[in-house]
Amino acid sequence: MPQSRNPLVETKLETDRLHVRYGQTHALKGVNLSVVAGTTLAIIGAGASGKTTLLRCFNRLHDLDPSVRVEGSVKLDGAEVLGPRVDVRSLRRRVGMIFTQPTVLPGSVFDNVAFGLRAKGVRSQAELEERCRAALQRAMLWDRVSSMLRNPAPELPRELLQHLCVARVLALDPEVLLLDDPTASLDPVSGLALEETILALRRDHTVVLATNNLEQAARLSDATCYVANGEVVETGETPHVFNRPTDTRTEDFLAGRSSNLPT
Repeated sequence: MPQSRNPLVETKLETDRLHVRYGQTHALKGVNLSVVAGTTLAIIGAGASGKTTLLRCFNRLHDLDPSVRVEGSVKLDGAEVLGPRVDVRSLRRRVGMIFTQPTVLPGSVFDNVAFGLRAKGVRSQAELEERCRAALQRAMLWDRVSSMLRNPAPELPRELLQHLCVARVLALDPEVLLLDDPTASLDPVSGLALEETILALRRDHTVVLATNNLEQAARLSDATCYVANGEVVETGETPHVFNRPTDTRTEDFLAGRSSNLPT
């Protein structure tokens, strides 16, 4: 059941008057949004509505593109993350992201999962092996790859690559998981398997899921945020947004009457 929204509930992520521009394109326009700790928020909207742009603000991935300008505030546990003195590498360990397309690194299955741990400074082989095993188990992948840990990761069956990316993020024990349409590149069976993994992870993480799959949003989330043309139109508990939207634009989008349809 969705967690109650009340002033005593802890806010994990929060944006205030958040604007993002790509050159002349105003991708996000004054977004105000909060994500309650320990819940899953689904962000829905048409293609190019700002879903991925918003997701990338939470761990400053826009820093990698010098053409992007970000204004406003993004906070994690009440602390500003956009400031110049923020340790961005530490932030990205706390707020991990899974992309639409699996981003498998060169090297073995084990090397992929251990990549972030080694970058963090973990050198003990015993610790690497234990934490990699735990991450693969949580990603529901251990039984499939335990005998293939030294095999080249890119040679894994395609349906397992996204699970491997999840395991690589989980190895760092993040507090927040950002999921950018994570099943879009998978067949329906593999997509449902990954959803089962996400459902299990919701118990231990705050999750923000950007998705073009409305049924997926309804299945996986506690709260839903509808974004259109870079603006937050409506946010609320998922059953309320889907069954009793308060904004006619949300109602039109969910009914397929809007011109801003998922792509």
